[in-house]
Amino acid sequence: MLQKNNGQSDGAENGDVPKDADDGSGTSPGTDQVVTARRRWLALLLQDRFACAAVLILIGVALCAVLGPLLIGDLATRQNLRDPGRSPFSLDHGWAFFLGSDSLGRPVAARLIAAAGTTLSVAVPAVLCSLVVGSVWGMWAGYHGGWRENVSLRIADVILSFPSLLLAVVVLYVFSPSASGIVLVLAVARIPVYLRTARAESAELRSRLFMDAARTFGTSSWASIRRHVAPTVLPTLLTVAALDFCFVMLTESSLSFLGIGIQPPDVSWGLMVAQGRQELQSSWWIAVFPGLAIVVTTVSATVLAAWARLATDPGQRWRHGLRRGGRGGLRRPTGGKGAGQSSAAETAAVVAGAEPEHGTAPSGPEIEHARAVPEAAPHPPALPEAEAEPAPATPESAPAPAPAPAPGDRASTRAGTLTVDTLTVDGLSVDIRTATGPVPVVRGVSFAVRSGETLALLGESGCGKSMTAHAVAGLLDPAAEVVGGQALLEGEDLLALGARARRRLAGPGLAIVFQDALSALNPVQTVGAQLAEPFRIHERMSRRAARAKAVELMERVGIPEARSRAGAYPHQFSGGMRQRLLIAMAVALRPKVLLADEPTTALDVTVQAQVMDLLLELRSEQRMALVLITHDLGLVAEHADRVAVMYAGTVVETGPVAEVFGKPNHPYTRGLLESVPAEQHKGSRLNSIPGSPPDPRSVPSGCAFRMRCPMARDLCATHRPVLETTGADRAAACHFGKELADA
Repeated sequence: MLQKNNGQSDGAENGDVPKDADDGSGTSPGTDQVVTARRRWLALLLQDRFACAAVLILIGVALCAVLGPLLIGDLATRQNLRDPGRSPFSLDHGWAFFLGSDSLGRPVAARLIAAAGTTLSVAVPAVLCSLVVGSVWGMWAGYHGGWRENVSLRIADVILSFPSLLLAVVVLYVFSPSASGIVLVLAVARIPVYLRTARAESAELRSRLFMDAARTFGTSSWASIRRHVAPTVLPTLLTVAALDFCFVMLTESSLSFLGIGIQPPDVSWGLMVAQGRQELQSSWWIAVFPGLAIVVTTVSATVLAAWARLATDPGQRWRHGLRRGGRGGLRRPTGGKGAGQSSAAETAAVVAGAEPEHGTAPSGPEIEHARAVPEAAPHPPALPEAEAEPAPATPESAPAPAPAPAPGDRASTRAGTLTVDTLTVDGLSVDIRTATGPVPVVRGVSFAVRSGETLALLGESGCGKSMTAHAVAGLLDPAAEVVGGQALLEGEDLLALGARARRRLAGPGLAIVFQDALSALNPVQTVGAQLAEPFRIHERMSRRAARAKAVELMERVGIPEARSRAGAYPHQFSGGMRQRLLIAMAVALRPKVLLADEPTTALDVTVQAQVMDLLLELRSEQRMALVLITHDLGLVAEHADRVAVMYAGTVVETGPVAEVFGKPNHPYTRGLLESVPAEQHKGSRLNSIPGSPPDPRSVPSGCAFRMRCPMARDLCATHRPVLETTGADRAAACHFGKELADA
């Protein structure tokens, strides 16, 4: 079995912006890290225009609150009964009267500035107090559980039983209204919100293995909370705090509107609305402008909360830098079928909400090297999946690429009969959008598979196998985008279909088996309901008939006592049984093509064999085409008919499994085979491929494999090899493929 390569950059996986290079200024590493962190946060903020506008508005409100008293003096309270109710939008009487004046001649603009300080002096302390007390209390209760958790929740329930506004009205009515009283009441009333949020997150984290690992090291409870719980809970708590700021500010305005909040001569936005409501018809600006201030400030805080939620979460932070692109649309490149010259990142990283572990566009010199690649010779009809991507070139110098052979020609030549390929992928290219620009991760991938045949996509982790499958199935993460190529299902291009047409083919046309059955099955629905869903969607069956079909499927895939276990939940099945259920769901509507994305991962050898036997039985029974994605060489040798070896986002060798494994025509394939333990290796050092797959941000010029290749020569550094025919139904992307084939 080929071992997966996990030696990737953690920083890139979390989506962090690459750190700036040392400028030789002599500053300490700690200072450089602080500066880099500040630049990263600023860059994240600048990439979101709405968040930038929200921050500018909130900064303006904060400056008015802090510097307002120095700017306006006593203008907010100075009365002018000789000229009350001045209309707004006039500078005849100075800037303070630009928004008009109230019934006592006081300038509305000056009162708005003064009211900002009063409103924030209530909202900010109340939110901070409830945030600190509630979050620390909740994390402590959730981490320890037991009686601490129960007592904390009961106290929170008692406080929450009194509505915040009603509690404030009662307390302030009994005691004299004041700003400090409002802060105290609102802070106490909002503590349960943070307590319950932090408790729920901490209770879920305390059963994680990394928490158990921390306990085995003797880490104290508060140290575990500080190091492991708080960083995970913080993004959610900050979002709640930003939204709670809006609630507290609106509550203060409501209390002032009712006359039990801020009392004159102090002024708040709510008090201004209350004082101006009686003059809306004659002097609308007295109440409208403070109302707009409340709305704009709360909306800005809400927008900032959404930005903070993603920006403080390492698993989601990188998405802020994405340039917007079409989710389902196909962006065709302007030159050639491919989309760039870079290596691939494994699909699993993209679908889990993480950035590919490498990612920038190729450098200028590399593009120049790519332009120097000679045009590929036309390929014989026997091998369209070996068709090379034409090298980028200037219009004057580039010869027209040879037309691709018809899919049916390859099948006819190989099988001796006229058989059309069920699925033909031609020149598929996928980019991942990052903060620094699009990163090509799948480049010009081509292969074909017909009914009743098993094609294996083989390669190390990160070569683009799963990304290719998810692109064909239309399951790419929004950060990924198909930029070139076709995926023809019996002549119909899946990549060009709209959402409605894709849903029509999802199931009867193409289905996929995921590698993690426990995550792929809904934990809160019974397996019978999930297996019945495809029949109810596509065949409009009744609930009873669909359930009967689900039981039949469970029996077909070998689930014992299927009728009684149809009402069970996924967690009540073993790993092998869950995988059988996932396969049953995929083949329920007898698809023409089944994509099996590492279906035997994390299963023991016996269960692996049973699952693969089941897949092959269903393939023969339903005459479907099977695309098997794996890194297990033994699995490919035993169960696949043909193989496409992938490296750095491209197909580097194709052909029948027996021929490819018997006499590989590419050094990478040879290295994979030599790394498999065998009897003759007993007592000697096992061969391995040195190094790791290239980083998409720094793919070497020429051949992407040359840094690890024992046959690398000068030619490999300047010319990128293309997939060329090396024999009957064989092709390899190597300058010396013919040498290896003839050796």
